[in-house]
Parts: sequence; structure tokens; C-alpha cells
Amino acid sequence: MIEILQNERAQYGKQIIATVSQQLINIYGNNFEYTNLTRMIKFAREFIDTKIVATLPQQLSWGYIKEILPLKTMD
Repeated sequence: MIEILQNERAQYGKQIIATVSQQLINIYGNNFEYTNLTRMIKFAREFIDTKIVATLPQQLSWGYIKEILPLKTMD
């Protein structure tokens, strides 16, 4: 039963991200596509220390940041 519920939660979460993505695209443009938004979520989960987050973009481009994020897909 728990496995079924977790699968439903995963699907629901993906739907929410897709919906929010479309809303953000309508307001701010294509930088908020689904894939980018999932990367932003991964980034927020990996770098919870605000001191790191404040300096990391100054030292690395987004391309490098994407490379150091976990390779596992968000499910």
C-alpha cells in the first residue's frame, strides 16, 4: 500500500512542477521550463547552506553547477 501511495505522490509532484513551470514560463519566459525547474529544486536540496548559495553562482556558471548536482533524476 505504501509503495502505491508513494508512486501517486511522485506523479502528483511531477504534475505540480509541470503546472508551476508553465505559469512561470508565462510570466518570466523559457528559463523556467520543467527540466530547469527540476534542476533548481535539486540545487535547493543540495545547497541548503545560504552562505554557499550566495557565493556559488559568483564562482561557477550554471553549466558547472548542473554538472555537480546529483545525476539521479527526480522521481
